[in-house]
Amino acid sequence: MKSRSVPPQCERFYVLDAKNRPVEVFDRSEWSRWMAENELIFRRTLLEESGVTVTTRFRGVADTRTGESALFVTRIAGMAVQDDNESYGASTLGEALECHERIVQKILRMLTGQ
Repeated sequence: MKSRSVPPQCERFYVLDAKNRPVEVFDRSEWSRWMAENELIFRRTLLEESGVTVTTRFRGVADTRTGESALFVTRIAGMAVQDDNESYGASTLGEALECHERIVQKILRMLTGQ
């Protein structure tokens, strides 16, 4: 009898160390527990007058099919034009926070007409 091959796992799981650097974990239940017990949002900016929110958080999952490890995501919500509600991935917290700030500044310029 021939054994069937196990399909490769398409996702890799990460938690953050004490310095907020991603560390891969191989036990999905350990990852799930860590995700439930830790704060995942690093920055949230609410632009009250417009109702737009920009949120940067840790995803903890990388898709091996794409080769990208966008472990952090910055999302825009509440824009008047639905297509402007976008998400941007980053592999490090520093990159994600820089992206967050660029997005907030861009939206502020749009809202103020500058």
